[in-house]
Amino acid sequence: MSLAKVFTNLFSAEPLDQESVRRRAIHRDWDRLRAQAATPAEREEIDAIFSRSL
Repeated sequence: MSLAKVFTNLFSAEPLDQESVRRRAIHRDWDRLRAQAATPAEREEIDAIFSRSL
């Protein structure tokens, strides 16, 4: 996760609704799994799976 993204998440002034909380959790898991992918094909598969949930 980029430093800018971390600061945006920490200092976000707007209250979060349930949908925003859900999307942030999905993106957090997505970023974590992409970082752990061993091959470009694995990363593409992860992207395909997560993009369907948004």
